[in-house]
Amino acid sequence: MLLRLYQALTTLAGLLGWPYFYWHLKRRGRGESFWPRLGLRLPPPPPPGSPRIWLHGVSVGEILAAQPLFLELQRLLPQAGFIVTTGTETGQAVARRHFEPLGAEVCYFPLDVPWAVRRYLAHLSPDLFVALDSEIWPNFLTQARARGVRLALVNARLSDKSFRRYVKYGRYLIDILNNIELIAAGSSQDYERFRSLGLPPGRLHLTGNLKIDRLLDSRKTVNIEEFRLLIQAPGEPGPAPVFLAASTHPGEEEAVLEAYQKLRDPHPALLLLLAPRHPERAPELGRLLDKHGLPFHLWSRLKSRQETRVAPVVLIDTVGDLFSLYGLADAAFVGGSLIPHGGQNILEPAAWGLVPIYGLHINNFRWAQAILASGKAGIMIQDAPSLTAALRDLLEHPERRRVQGQRAQDALTPHQGAARRQAELVVGLIKGVSSEQ
Repeated sequence: MLLRLYQALTTLAGLLGWPYFYWHLKRRGRGESFWPRLGLRLPPPPPPGSPRIWLHGVSVGEILAAQPLFLELQRLLPQAGFIVTTGTETGQAVARRHFEPLGAEVCYFPLDVPWAVRRYLAHLSPDLFVALDSEIWPNFLTQARARGVRLALVNARLSDKSFRRYVKYGRYLIDILNNIELIAAGSSQDYERFRSLGLPPGRLHLTGNLKIDRLLDSRKTVNIEEFRLLIQAPGEPGPAPVFLAASTHPGEEEAVLEAYQKLRDPHPALLLLLAPRHPERAPELGRLLDKHGLPFHLWSRLKSRQETRVAPVVLIDTVGDLFSLYGLADAAFVGGSLIPHGGQNILEPAAWGLVPIYGLHINNFRWAQAILASGKAGIMIQDAPSLTAALRDLLEHPERRRVQGQRAQDALTPHQGAARRQAELVVGLIKGVSSEQ
């Protein structure tokens, strides 16, 4: 009864809510995903190969984490055809860059309205659907299962908020979760949370987090010296110290700029790389920098060599470069954490041997905080003054900075291998081996 009610409500939302969806996309300078996500424009025919595997990650972080899993699945199932979907346009751009060269078809994931789901499933006809992180859509899961699609959730997590919701409404949601035949939890905390919901034990596995494999593997492929040359100012005797404010959200940039301006007196050569979570906010942040009297370059113009770096700030307005930019930094703050957003991936700087600085609000990355805590690494701050103090300490004590960064990096090493473990479970599922045995 509840599922029929949900289907009716989502059908109504799709019919009446499309103007809001269109406005929401246009407000952020988007719009390409409007027709596909409503199921009114289908992707090209599915790729050849058998079995046909559909991987889905909602946005940039999830889709990048999927890459080591994708490569392991290709190795284990060389005849398979792959579809990769995202729910956001920034994620779509990243997916096209990383997965199309590997032979995957990249397209958008439909909104969870019955007609869009029905059209996509009939058109793409997957044998197996693998969602990453916490993507649970009732219409999609029930329709896919009815068509005989095998369903898996990997890198599975339950944030504090989601877990409270599942505990409260678990008796209604458990039937939806039971459509999923394989759940591979990314951390021990997530494993225990899923287990407490009453899932059959054989469906649930603790495999570790794909994001760690992706981080450690990706670092090996980055040509960091090319980027280093782009931020070198003419006439500088050596590399300037670099502060990277990464994945910032509205309400955080003021604190970052306050800290940066207080540090410019003792460290006049300090370079700020300001990387908003959503690069389309670059014009807004450009106005904020002007207000603070801080000259800046757009990273896209430095990267294309249209400009030479002379200003004290570089505003990152591209997608896909952030991880490499950590390799330039001497100190890094990870945003989404000074405001009640839930945080961003605080392990990215750790992969480069940087001690991550982050705020109090990291509900979505408690698993990552636990990894750092195991290595006695990570610096939690709460406002602009504490951010200033943390940065000053790191900049003025390079040996302490090196030791703390090494501890953060070493904390990741025991967690490698999640991609192989998850791929083997998925292959067992697609070959018809019950994950409950």
